[in-house]
Amino acid sequence: LAALKWLVRNQRKDGSWSLVGPYEDGIDHVDNPAAATAMAVMAFLGAGHTHLGKSSFQGNVSRGIKVLLNKQRKSGDFFSMGPSTHRFYTNAQCAIALCEAYAMTHDAKLKEPAQKAVDYLVENQDEDGGWRYFPRQGSDTSVTGWVVMALQSAQMGYLYVPPKTLKQVGKYLDRVSTHKGQRYLYRIGQSHGGSSDLAMTAEGLLCRQYLGWPKTDLRLRGGIEFILQNLPDWSRRDVYYWYYATQVCHHMEGKAWQTWNRTMSALIPEHQIRSGQEQGSWDPVGDQWGHNGGRLFVTCLSVYMLE
Repeated sequence: LAALKWLVRNQRKDGSWSLVGPYEDGIDHVDNPAAATAMAVMAFLGAGHTHLGKSSFQGNVSRGIKVLLNKQRKSGDFFSMGPSTHRFYTNAQCAIALCEAYAMTHDAKLKEPAQKAVDYLVENQDEDGGWRYFPRQGSDTSVTGWVVMALQSAQMGYLYVPPKTLKQVGKYLDRVSTHKGQRYLYRIGQSHGGSSDLAMTAEGLLCRQYLGWPKTDLRLRGGIEFILQNLPDWSRRDVYYWYYATQVCHHMEGKAWQTWNRTMSALIPEHQIRSGQEQGSWDPVGDQWGHNGGRLFVTCLSVYMLE
């Protein structure tokens, strides 16, 4: 709740959010208001607040969704501002926000824009089966994971996702898997090493869960064992890894979730800012990707984990 109130205080007059500020420790490079707005909207949706509900956040969500709709082009593309490497991260996040809002409310006004967002992602899948920075130009597990979440959100709302698209994702994951399908690389034949392999493994396993691997799959179980050997540790902050691992363990349920959640659900609130202007947020300094995403990014991912 404190985090959502922080987001309210930092929503701009036009209804958007920013990766740069007006808060402390925003990114120091080109802003990306579409991605920032999508991430903020997702935080409210994850707590059950929609643009049609009667909650105190209804107006904030409504204004944020209007910003996303206004940013969408006829092609379905939302990206217009930010580093070029942000393009498909942005489109995936905007698609998640619209698809989840539609799935939660069945608001007919969102159906066509949400489907258009999905169609844009489908049309720009690379021949390798994933997505990267530019249309149909390579694949990496990081971008692909966000897109697969968007496709899953679309299916939750009974929007159309071609079976062929999902089958191609599975083929891509086969090519970036190691340890007999238990772990995942950043790109085909390319490891970032260290914590990146943890994040990519968590992201790859989440995609596998969405694509139908059952909880009994030995590859999934082996991958989750690897994750549980690397529980959240504030001295090695990596909110991106934690975010994907939280989802994987939550879907797995049982002992895996209890073990992960016991650490995560204590550690995240413990380090939330308790007072002052940034009360409710999390400091990005010291996080593996804090410099790339800034305070709004680490705050939104922390909120998603708690939700």
